Amino acid sequence: MKQFVLTLATLALAASAQAQSSSINSTGTYGLLSLGQGHLNSDCSGTASCDRNATGGKAMLGYSFGNGFALEGGYTNFGKFRASNGSVGLSARPEALSLSGAYTAELTPQWGLTGRLGLARVHTKVNADAGALTGSDSQNTTQPLVGLAVNYALTPTTRLELGMDASRAEYQGERANVRMISLGARMAF
Repeated sequence: MKQFVLTLATLALAASAQAQSSSINSTGTYGLLSLGQGHLNSDCSGTASCDRNATGGKAMLGYSFGNGFALEGGYTNFGKFRASNGSVGLSARPEALSLSGAYTAELTPQWGLTGRLGLARVHTKVNADAGALTGSDSQNTTQPLVGLAVNYALTPTTRLELGMDASRAEYQGERANVRMISLGARMAF
């Protein structure tokens, strides 16, 4: 078993070293899956506990036109954030469907830098509980979406991507910036 794992690791490193041409300049469809840490920039004054960080993730499908330009559509779950004061609690779960333009600059044959700019339809679900009483509501708003990522070519069709995406969650006139730092894989089809 150890020899099998060692062989797989050697093949992965060899493929990484041989990744001379990346998928940055090629045309075609690609997908991106990533997990990360979401953060809601909200005011927690007057609460006993406030968790503004949560685990989130995103899935994107893109089409590269060549020369680094692409169009991407995706889903981002920024995570579930919670604040409470004794037996009264409030949680928010922002998630977004997005459409954005992206540009990936090739820094070296293996390294790239991607910028994203677009619009997101942000769905913010809010849950409140006070003892045995509970209630929930939600609101949809269209917000700007910006992102920046650095990526590394593992193979000519697979890139490892570390990125940050930011938008805005809104509920009944209250706005809070929301962002996610994530790590994932971008694969060309």
